[in-house]
Amino acid sequence: MSLVNKEDVVLELEGTTQKEILHQLALKAYELNRVDNAETFYEQLCLREKEATTGFGNGIAIPHARHKCVKQAGIIIARCQNKIEWNSMDGNPVQTCICLIAPDDKNDFHLAMLSKLARKLIYEDFVEMLKHGDVETLVQEVNHVIEN
Repeated sequence: MSLVNKEDVVLELEGTTQKEILHQLALKAYELNRVDNAETFYEQLCLREKEATTGFGNGIAIPHARHKCVKQAGIIIARCQNKIEWNSMDGNPVQTCICLIAPDDKNDFHLAMLSKLARKLIYEDFVEMLKHGDVETLVQEVNHVIEN
């Protein structure tokens, strides 16, 4: 079974600020039954951003949190309708997010996924696919990265 499915992709996430986007991601995680409390997961995403930015550059962010409110590990791929100020490493706004949802009992899940995805962000074709690919392509390509 694949970790990312069509229902894990949101192509037009609403919001104009980083906090609004993180809140929408937390609500989506709750809707997908990955977390038992959207507000708690949102708070964890915000706490993680305070530690260090998850904005990797080229318009991509990988927000993530590990917490006991997570019922099932997951990944949400989202494109924002607006360019979002994210305090990214390159100083540019974010329009694509890959949100990692990690249970507290699987300490290495988010680190392994983060490492695999971050390594791919140096490839222009992968970044372009994240920004412009259709749902089927996003699901297929992200699953390929995380499963290999």
